[in-house]
Amino acid sequence: MKHSPALGTDVDRQRMENRCQAGFTLIEIAVVMAIIGMLMLLVVPRLPSSDQENLKISARTLASTLRYLQERAATSRTGYYLTLAPGTESLQIAEIDTDGSAKEPSDPLLRKSPIKDGVVVSDVRIPRLGKVSDGQLRIDVGVAGVRDFVTIHLRSAAGQFWTVMAFPSGGKVKAYEGYLEDPP
Repeated sequence: MKHSPALGTDVDRQRMENRCQAGFTLIEIAVVMAIIGMLMLLVVPRLPSSDQENLKISARTLASTLRYLQERAATSRTGYYLTLAPGTESLQIAEIDTDGSAKEPSDPLLRKSPIKDGVVVSDVRIPRLGKVSDGQLRIDVGVAGVRDFVTIHLRSAAGQFWTVMAFPSGGKVKAYEGYLEDPP
């Protein structure tokens, strides 16, 4: 039994068409990836975060907030201050009004605390005051930035630390993992 060459070509062509139709198109894959991405955006923020992650986020957010305060103070010629209560989760930001009184910041970003729940301001070190671990402390942020070198230690419920350091006259603010007293 001999096959004609035309018949063999038709069978091969049919096999090739079947193979090409068996996979997914690039558009189908892109649509599935987009759906998975949207689901991740909905699910991931609702997952519980760890104490360590909350501590890290709080330290970085506090450092960014201090930098932002310094930039706003310099550009708007408005003073700000942070009120901290070492040993607690309390950290508030106030804007200094033209008459010298404190008011709620006009910027909505500054109205909420940069510290997440469960993270405590362990202590604050300012060279002229030493280590402050209780009471209430006010850190002024003016047109020239912070007046003194400031070290803020944040602690998680598990006893882990992150350190935020704000350097005077320059706007440099850094966050470091661990409990540091002097800049590295």
